[in-house]
Order: sequence, then C-alpha cells, then structure tokens
Amino acid sequence: MAKVGGITVVDIGSYNIKAAFGERAADGFKILSYSTVKSNGFYGGQIIDAVGLKASIGEALGELQTQLMKKSLIGHLAVTASENLFSLELSKVNKDFSRPEVISNAQIQEIRGEAVKSQDTVDVIPVRYTLDGERKVINPISMTTSKISADVVRVKMDQLPKNELMNLFQGYPFDSINIMHPGLVASEGVLTENEKNRGIICLDFGYSTFKLTAYMDGMPIGYKFMPLGVEKIVKDIATIFKVSYPEAERLLFYHSNLDYEKINENEMVEIVDFSKAKKNVKKRSISMAAYARAKEMLSLSRRSFNEIMNANPSFNPIGIVITGGGASIPGISSVAGTIFNMVARNGTYVSSNNVIVTGAEDIMGVPVYGPLFGAYIYAYKYGKLEATKINTFTTSSPASQEPKTVERTSGEGKESNDSLKKLWDFLKKLV
Repeated sequence: MAKVGGITVVDIGSYNIKAAFGERAADGFKILSYSTVKSNGFYGGQIIDAVGLKASIGEALGELQTQLMKKSLIGHLAVTASENLFSLELSKVNKDFSRPEVISNAQIQEIRGEAVKSQDTVDVIPVRYTLDGERKVINPISMTTSKISADVVRVKMDQLPKNELMNLFQGYPFDSINIMHPGLVASEGVLTENEKNRGIICLDFGYSTFKLTAYMDGMPIGYKFMPLGVEKIVKDIATIFKVSYPEAERLLFYHSNLDYEKINENEMVEIVDFSKAKKNVKKRSISMAAYARAKEMLSLSRRSFNEIMNANPSFNPIGIVITGGGASIPGISSVAGTIFNMVARNGTYVSSNNVIVTGAEDIMGVPVYGPLFGAYIYAYKYGKLEATKINTFTTSSPASQEPKTVERTSGEGKESNDSLKKLWDFLKKLV
C-alpha cells in the first residue's frame, strides 16, 4: 500500500466544482473540509474560459482553507475533470530478477514507472500479476519470484489538455499534482469489488457529459465519453413550460419521476414562468417531457455500450450503476434498466464496500459526490505514480513574480513556515 499524506481533491464539472481536503488515516482517509461552488469556464469536457475556471477553483480552495483554520492545504493535489480526451489502453509489463526476490511495494511502483513510455500516459494501474510464468495473483506483495509479469491499464491523455489543466493550479504550494481519469474515480467511488470482478457498467451522468466505464475481472476494459447530460432535460422542461433553468431544475429533481406512470394523473405542482406568473401544471406532464429526453440520451449511450461489448466478446455485465448528478433524477434507474435490459441501481459512496472515508457523512449518500470519494479511494489503492514538476512562487505575490519550477516526489512533502500565508495571499487575488 502506497503511503499517502494530506491530499486535496478537486473535481471539475460543468455545473459545479467539488473540492475536499483529507488526511491519511490507518484504514483510509479522514476529510477535514469540503466545498461546492458554481463552475465557470468549463463545459462539455472542455475549458472554454481558463480565467473564469481558475477563479472558480480559487473560490473552492478558499472555502476549504477557511474551514481548515490553522491547517494548510499544502500536500498533494488530485484533479479530475470530465475531459473528453482520456483513453484506456491494456498492456503487459515484464520484469526479470537475477535471483528470486520477495516482491515489495517499491518494486510494484517501479513496474508502474517502467510502464510509462510516453508523455500522454498520466497513470498506470496494475490489475493482475503472473509470477514465474505460472502463478496468477492479484497482489504479489511478500511473494517470492524470479520473474513477474503485470497486466496493466494505461491511462492516457493528450498533452495539450493535460497542460491546460496543470496550468490552472500554477502558484499553489502543493507538493505534487496528479490528474485522474474521470470514469475511473467515479467507478472507484460507487462500485463494489464483486461488481468489478463479475462485470459491470458505471455511467457517470453529469450536467453536460456522460462517462461510460466498463469493468470485467476487476479491471477497466472500456471507456466512452459522450457530450450529453442533465442540461438537455432541463432545457426541454424550461422550453415546454416557459420557465427559467433554476425553476426547471427544481421541477425535474423534486416534482418529476421518469417512471411517470407512478404519478397520479391529477397531481399538480405550482410553477413560476418567465413573466413571474404562477400557474399549476401536471407533474405527469413534466415527467413525460423529462422521460422523452432521458430515454433518447440513454439509448445513445447504449450504442457506446454495444461498441464496448463488440470489442470484448466475453464481457457479460451483471448490471449498470448510475452516479453523478443525473442519478438524483427520480426514476432514472428504472428507465436505464429497461433500455440496457439489465439490473440498474443508483451509485453513491455508501452503496460501495470501499475503504473507509470519514468526516463528510452528510454527502456520502449523494451521487454527485461519487467521484470526489473515488479520488481518495484511488489514491489509497495506488498512491502517486512518480515525481511531478509543478510551478510554484517564491513570494506571496504571484502576479508580480516569475514562476519557479520545483520537483518534488509524492510522500516527501515539506511544510514551510510561510506556506499558509502564501496560499491565502494567492487565493485572495483569485477570489
């Protein structure tokens, strides 16, 4: 198990940014602060306004620091975003020893490091191992072998969007930064180990994107990104009933049900239209409008699922788990189960059997925070891949100084006396 200290996680979405700071505990992580702010400058998996997005990130981190009081956010940073330029690649890495050796965690990290062949590889996940060409194991730690072969999943991302994400955090006094795959952290946050071993589909239903991740034999075997999301349903309701987007969101999440036949035909809800006039509309009418668009989008995602199936003929999933903001739409699992023709459930951190994360119990049952918890679970399992160069500043006035590049390695974070002041000064300039 990799040693991991304090970690700040920033989950960037089109609708909002979720952030948290957690410290390593004996059996997981303890979250000491968390925040949710409106996202600006990020839409459909792309940065459309770097200045606006950086300001939103600064606001989220500023709230974390306020809650922490005397503690500082310095440590390691994990970033996940709904980027559409991630991909997964399965490969094998071999390592021979001159004489039989007992495998340690350090050697596993060396194998991961050797698997990074190009700049577009942001992470490597060992899934299973073969010792001496015969013994197949899932955890070789403390076992003796003269040859080890690892089946790994390479997480790849184009260099340009990777650099754009990294640049959003220039000037912060973090020891290192790690960009995480959005589909993997969402899955880690809500799936059980049994589901991943038997075969499962995780659908992260976001505000402007779908992320579809397939697991078989405990490893991710496919990933699909689609520019679809909750916003399309909200827009339909706003257009049909002539209401604002916030009012349409209220109607969707609190007064509709995609399984619309469960709603009484005569049940009404009061709405406020653009002219500020109040009127009553049928909840079933709202639900049918939402159902039509949700069915269309889920049917399109079924096509992506079929592509994964065709590429992996032995893949036979036992069901689909829906997480993200869209999982909070009443009746979504019923519709998804019908379209995918399999059992469907909503996924939250509390519905998984993952390592223990404490300190944020009031949001553990909310699907939109699945990726946030998943990032901590991912860090607990795999730790940091390698040393990462980050840009920091030598004074508390980053706008007036040129950045200085510093190389640090995960697990070797050093706190300075003025680190808290540096962070506060930087955040005040952003917010």
